[in-house]
Amino acid sequence: MFDTMTLFWGALFDALIGPNVFVPGEPFLIAAGFRLHQGIWSGVVAVILGGFLGDQISYVIGRRFGRNAQSWLMRWLPKTRRPIARCRLLLQKRGTIVLVFSRLLGPVAWIVPFIAGVNHIAWGRFTLLTSIGLLLGVTQFVLWGYLLSYGIDTLPLLKEAELFVVEHIQSILMLVFLSVFLFIAKRYRWRRLGLKFTFALIAAVAYLNYSHFFWSADDLIKDVKANPLYFDETRTVFKAFPGESSFFDAQAINVVFIGNNPQTIMNQLGWIENKTFSRNDINLVDYFLLMRNKTPPVSDLFWNGRVQDMAFQLPGNLLKRSHIRWWNAGRNSGEQQVWLGALSYDDGLTFTPYRGIVTMLHSIDSDVDKERDKFKRTIDLFSNNLFTSKQAYSAPVSKDEEHDYYSDGEILVISTRTLPIGNNG
Repeated sequence: MFDTMTLFWGALFDALIGPNVFVPGEPFLIAAGFRLHQGIWSGVVAVILGGFLGDQISYVIGRRFGRNAQSWLMRWLPKTRRPIARCRLLLQKRGTIVLVFSRLLGPVAWIVPFIAGVNHIAWGRFTLLTSIGLLLGVTQFVLWGYLLSYGIDTLPLLKEAELFVVEHIQSILMLVFLSVFLFIAKRYRWRRLGLKFTFALIAAVAYLNYSHFFWSADDLIKDVKANPLYFDETRTVFKAFPGESSFFDAQAINVVFIGNNPQTIMNQLGWIENKTFSRNDINLVDYFLLMRNKTPPVSDLFWNGRVQDMAFQLPGNLLKRSHIRWWNAGRNSGEQQVWLGALSYDDGLTFTPYRGIVTMLHSIDSDVDKERDKFKRTIDLFSNNLFTSKQAYSAPVSKDEEHDYYSDGEILVISTRTLPIGNNG
């Protein structure tokens, strides 16, 4: 879930005029409810403080810059004309009720503190009434989050929505930053705004990429030993994703290894073990050294919400290479260790959505069966103690809006004995 400072900033930007056009506050308030269910009160305090400060700043902006700011806002966002007009009318007719229940008024809620400042409503009256409204608005969503925390795991769509928001929080904050940048730039009529905004956009995207890969990627590791796995081939999803949620296009899990560890086999077959951003402490110098050696770090893929345990590549160049990621999938019903592999071929570079950011990664050849069959032939030729077979554990997959690959659905099974995945013998 969100940490306390993220909840504070989310509630602040939801209440702050300008950024609140883009930042919905509900996910942060609901997340505070989840934390409250865990016995953590700081999240509720954070969203209340953030909302209060956002209301106060919006009021000051409206009072300080008045109708000029209002006219600029309507020119910048024409769709705000109607809610602004409705808000002004409501404040004139039923000011006290509007200020108290502003956060329950839907389309006009986000504009009330700003218009209150424009209309020079007394600060003491504004603060008292909107604080009551803030507590009402926060309470309803915190309570919702508190109740939902009892059963989020039984609501897959809600879980996916939570993962999506968590993964995209940095991008959401980047949009807020750029919105504030534009607001300030237009307010003070900066020269060469297009050029400056371009530099700000490039800097923001570069920061997101650098902070993800070199700072926060190692936070993705989950301790498998603390939570022993059990492999059930009838329930396994043979897909991996460039993020914890299935919002992202899937990649194929097309290899299964039954044995203690695939590392020895990979080394014997001439595969080179790659560094990964999540499991290795890679700095910028290390990154360029690995690039020079034509073994760039492998970006993380998620299977069952976990990043890969190891990754390998065949010798190649920086743009084209065969590579495979392996996940420890636990023991099957025959108490055999099972590993799942995503084998594919890098074919150039492309800009792509990845874990809530847009970055440049290798483009994956959509014919993943070709790499699977090539791997099978290699094992059959050079290994005398391994058996291979292809087994249909999923339906054929077509390349579409959910998949970047196509496949006949067969999985390459590698073992020291000719046994199916779930065999008890």
